[in-house]
Amino acid sequence: MRATALRFALPAGLLVLQACSQAFGQPLSPWAQGVRQAQDGNCAAAVRTLTAALAASPAPTAEPYLLLSDCYTQMNRPADAGQILRKGLSAHPANPVLELFLGEFLMDADPYSLEAGQLLEHSVRTAPRDPEARHSYARWAHLNLRERICVAQEKAALLLPGLDAATLLAMNTLLGLCSDRIEDASGARAAFQRANAINLRQKTYDPLTAWQFVQFLKRFGNDAEVQSLVGEILERVPAFAPAHLERARHFDREGQPKTAAESAQRALQSAGNDPNGERTAHEILARSYTALGEAANASREQAWLEAHPDSEAPGK
Repeated sequence: MRATALRFALPAGLLVLQACSQAFGQPLSPWAQGVRQAQDGNCAAAVRTLTAALAASPAPTAEPYLLLSDCYTQMNRPADAGQILRKGLSAHPANPVLELFLGEFLMDADPYSLEAGQLLEHSVRTAPRDPEARHSYARWAHLNLRERICVAQEKAALLLPGLDAATLLAMNTLLGLCSDRIEDASGARAAFQRANAINLRQKTYDPLTAWQFVQFLKRFGNDAEVQSLVGEILERVPAFAPAHLERARHFDREGQPKTAAESAQRALQSAGNDPNGERTAHEILARSYTALGEAANASREQAWLEAHPDSEAPGK
């Protein structure tokens, strides 16, 4: 979120320097010049300019380090991206934005990084009204099974102003996941419901986010709620395989072999299958064709199952 903004927005302090230089006909400072080059999409030039400037002295603000890291990331140079953030923190100790960027960088490389957690926690303490810092710390907490921290951070983040719909969707979904893990079913349901309402209003619907709510409802809801949400997903993303497979399971349980077989076939023809889901679809097809008296189809499905043994079954 911040990295994208940095690519296109000149930092305020450097904007003033640039305006003054232009007003008096003076050449741009290397910091302002490097930012302009990055804004123009010329990361290679920005790297040359800012690296040369940093060789002479530390940057006066955190922005050049953030810009360089962003450029290195775009240039597929992750080691340099991390190193320049560390240099920035050395020059500007405890800067919350540099801590946040480095924490996110380390978490992306290693979700279990203790250093990432420490940086993100300190970033939150330094900038408590930064929702991205709180959300990133919550993500780290969730990945490291510290769900109460995750819940506290997301709840605090959601009270802050200026959050767009995509951010609210992500925050509420993560709050639902973390609340579920600490067995706060009512809190999880409320968070998932908020996320689902946002998702339904989005121009681009996210079926994977909705699927998190389905998984919750399968444990704490009823089948009618599950099937209603599955229907919403398929209405917006008709080729989402997990939703077709859930429908196939439902019809299989209800003793409706024809519709179960149709849904299982759609699941196999759609995107998003994993090996377990694929096997489940063939199992439903084998049972359904047997119930329908379609011996040839049932034999074909049974042959597929025998050719693809379940690696997770006992003794396999």
